[in-house]
This record gives sequence, structure tokens and C-alpha cells, in this order.
Amino acid sequence: MKKMRKNFLWLIVVISLIGLLLVGCGGGDKPKEEQPKAEEKVFKVGINNFGQANFFARVGREAMIEQIEKNGGEVIATVTADVPSRLAAIENMIVQGVDAIIIQEGDITQVAPALIEAKEKGIIIGSMDAGDADFVDVFVESDNNHLGTAAAEKMVELIGGKGNIVEIFNDAGSMIRVRRNAMHEVIKAYPEIKIVAGFTYAWPDFFPDGKAKMEAILQAHPNPGDIAAVYATFDGVGLAAAQAIREAGLQDHIVIVGIDGDPEAYKEMALPDSPFKATMAQDPDTIARTVVDNVFELLKGNEIPERHIYIPGILVTKDNIPQQ
Repeated sequence: MKKMRKNFLWLIVVISLIGLLLVGCGGGDKPKEEQPKAEEKVFKVGINNFGQANFFARVGREAMIEQIEKNGGEVIATVTADVPSRLAAIENMIVQGVDAIIIQEGDITQVAPALIEAKEKGIIIGSMDAGDADFVDVFVESDNNHLGTAAAEKMVELIGGKGNIVEIFNDAGSMIRVRRNAMHEVIKAYPEIKIVAGFTYAWPDFFPDGKAKMEAILQAHPNPGDIAAVYATFDGVGLAAAQAIREAGLQDHIVIVGIDGDPEAYKEMALPDSPFKATMAQDPDTIARTVVDNVFELLKGNEIPERHIYIPGILVTKDNIPQQ
């Protein structure tokens, strides 16, 4: 009996030791795949559009919002139409703790103080057709010099290398300055082409303003042949000019070239009597998604192949208007 009790006690000791050994070897740990995963950071991205008055701005904003969300980010979307309100929007984004800020259109250097402050806080800065600066991490645009040059060359072709022209512009936009300067470079080679008038369009109410100013120019140059062409630095003001020209009955004597690829410009160009003959079409959807994707690469700590990225434009005339 004593021998049986002794054996029983030894069995208990052995079982206890085996249990301790199993615990020490990790037998009680959860399988590796059951360990909770660390949550990925949700990046907060602020975007600012310089108004929503034109096709490029609207498409770009919608595409940026969609692409940020597709990348798993949180969007703070703002729309402003002047520099003071744009500065205020950027300051508010900084207060809200954004990880990146993307500026669309206008001139990014006009809000440099706020963006430099953001940069000093480690915020990534992106530019979508808003120009470049030292504090910009990634800049995506059409090649505006190419757009301006190609549109001007088409205008020269349409008027046979001679005639009086009108330029419509607004130097508040960095891309508009580049396009305008490109046209000036092109016509230097054509001594019989002369800029006889020009005006700055209002923003964002460009259409009524542009139409009224074009009407005033036509009143000062009322005869067929007084004006041969209108160089519109974006399609919206080209459309305003087209309406004024048609109402003056000069649509067979004046040609318009624009830049953007606005669907409304395509509708105008398709009309049998349209003076709007060509536009250099941009791709705002691709530009927007490209800048967002590159901003996210930088937010993740990755390098990007190029800091300044061009998205090609194409020449559209009556012969190759995209299907609407």
C-alpha cells in the first residue's frame, strides 16, 4: 500500500514537470497567424481647387477625391477662388493635421508662406498644374509650353501665316503664362501676324466677362479681315469669344484656337458654322490620379522616379472630335 502511494506521488510530480516544460517552450502561445495585426496609418490629404468654373478643375477635383479614397486615404477637399481664401484653406488643413496638401491650378508660389510652413511640419506638397517651387515634392501637369506652342502653330496654319490676332489670358495662372509666352515665341517667326488686341478674363465669372470684352474688340474692328484669329489660353474663354463672333456675323472670317479639350468646346467645334477650329486637349483625370498616387508613394516613405511629371496633350480639330 505504501509502495502504491509512493508511485502515485511520483506520477503527479512527473505530470507537473511535463506541464511546466510545455509552458516554458511556448506551448501556451497563440499561433503566429492569430496575433493581431498593426493597423495601417490612414493618411489625411487636403486638396485645394482654384474654383470650379472650368472643365479641367471639375474633372481634376473629382478624380483626386476618388483616387485618394482608393488609396485608403481621408480627403479634406476645399474650393477657393482667390489667394486670401486659398491661404486660409491651407492654414486650416495644417491645423487639421493633414499628411499632404495638393494644390490644383492657379499659381502655387502665391501661397508659398503657408505651404513652406506646412513643409516644415513634414507635410508632403503636391502641385496639379499649379506651377513649381522649391517646396513642391511632386508636380504633375500637361506640358503647357507644348500645349501653347502647338495651339499657336495651328492658329498660324489656319490663317496662312498672316493677319491680326486677339489674345485672351489671365497671368494669375502659372500655366496660362506659359501658354501665352509660347504663342508669342511662335509668332516671332511671322512678321505679318500682329497682336492688335487682348484682354484678361475675370475668374471665376470668365464667360460673361470674356464675351463682353470680345464684343468691345469686335466693335472696334467690325469689318471682315480686321481680325483673323483669337488665341484663347483655355477653352472656356474661347467659347465666350465664339458666341460674340457668331452674334457679330463674323464666324466665317475669324478662327479660334483654345487649350483644354472641354466637352463644351467639342460641341461648339462640331457646329457647321463654328469659328472654333482647334484645341489642345488635356487629360485632367490622368493628371489628378498621377499626382495623388505619387503623393501616396512619398507618404509611405518610397522614392518616386520623377518629381516633375508630364501627361501628354493631343490636338483636336473638327476631324477628330472625341465621341460625347
